[in-house]
Amino acid sequence: MNGKSVLFLLEANPGPGLGILLAYSIFGKGAARATAPGAAIIQFFGGIHEIYFPYVLMKPLLILAAVGGGMAGVAVNVVFGTGLQSPAAPGSIVAIFVVAARDSYLGIALAVAAAAAVSFVLAALLLKIGKQDDGDIGAATAKMEQMKGKKSSVAGALTGAGAGTAADASGHTGPIRKIVFACDAGMGSSAMGATVLRKKVRAAGFGDVEVTNKAISSLSDEWDVVVTQKELTDRARQRTGSAVHVSVDQFMNSPRYDEVVELVEQRSTPDAGDAGDAEETTQGDSTEPEPPRGRHAAERPADEPEILAPASIILDGTASDSATGIDEAGALLVAAGAVDESYVAAMHDREASVSTFMGNGLAIPHGTNEAKSSIKRSAMSFVRYPGGIDWNGNPTTFVIGIAGVGNEHLTLLQKVAMTFSDPAQVERLENATTTEEILEILGDEKE
Repeated sequence: MNGKSVLFLLEANPGPGLGILLAYSIFGKGAARATAPGAAIIQFFGGIHEIYFPYVLMKPLLILAAVGGGMAGVAVNVVFGTGLQSPAAPGSIVAIFVVAARDSYLGIALAVAAAAAVSFVLAALLLKIGKQDDGDIGAATAKMEQMKGKKSSVAGALTGAGAGTAADASGHTGPIRKIVFACDAGMGSSAMGATVLRKKVRAAGFGDVEVTNKAISSLSDEWDVVVTQKELTDRARQRTGSAVHVSVDQFMNSPRYDEVVELVEQRSTPDAGDAGDAEETTQGDSTEPEPPRGRHAAERPADEPEILAPASIILDGTASDSATGIDEAGALLVAAGAVDESYVAAMHDREASVSTFMGNGLAIPHGTNEAKSSIKRSAMSFVRYPGGIDWNGNPTTFVIGIAGVGNEHLTLLQKVAMTFSDPAQVERLENATTTEEILEILGDEKE
């Protein structure tokens, strides 16, 4: 027994993460490049290694850089016979040297340097020769939190993903009674997100809490919690300054929804009698009444077009990316007589400002709020891509185009949201062979 072990250095070595973050600092893009130096300081001196995980998730091949750096560090440690007397917690360079064996200081320093150098070189090569996204570190952090099943306060604080989230609980301080999910147009993303969040709030026993959706332009400062895509949070805050603001990325399964439920629980008393009994409607921005539920095709007036018609469903799309996917979904809306050609251009404008990727392989492109005049009637289109397409860095299998007037399309859209929040139902959509199966799975009011 020599009172030290190299095994304590396998996980604690900050070199691999440091090299990756330094590579992003020089060769990265956008927010990833801007935040990497700060992350490197936190990781190296603070010992919080998970801070660099989102950077790897943005380009999974960087795992090779981490592995290579780790191997280099282990090799140097073995050659010099280094070791720690006890685990270093956290795994910062300071903590490592505090518990290092007296004869290991030089070897550990060289091992850390070698690990950082190798991971830096490999990461730099991978960043330069391969496709690199726009540096959306916030989305990568949300993905990491989704994989972990809990929020990362360190990563969120660094990237700004946590700014304005329920965890901050800044703004409204009383009981939570009114929650609004707001987006640019109020016809698609917000309706989907509100449906998923409403289900979680109801399941927690808070049937008396209102969960609805609106366009940002129609918001007033009456809401307790406002949920938006992170790109729209500042705009929403200008109209609802007294509310708690929550920013999300993945609408179908964002860990931020659980934070909202926790906040409701902290500030409210569950009314179990109301759970499940409250009317689960998603009110849009129109004053038109919501169409009656449970109406079958036989009860629909003959001159009233279907929201999602069989002719607007394609099982094998031909698009290859978000731009051509929008064109394909938009062309179906035009062919159905629901929108003018100009609406398709507005769908592209919407995507350029805020992504319509919802998570779980689903994108729901739709026009901007200003394009509502191009809509003749509410309609939806459905395109499936069995091989998947690249939706701005997100693998996407289903694209649902949306054109909404009032609340006419929201009943079906709510069912779409519930379908895509259930992996088993998504698998059914993937395996469906006819348009009739698609309509049945989505819960279209047609038999």
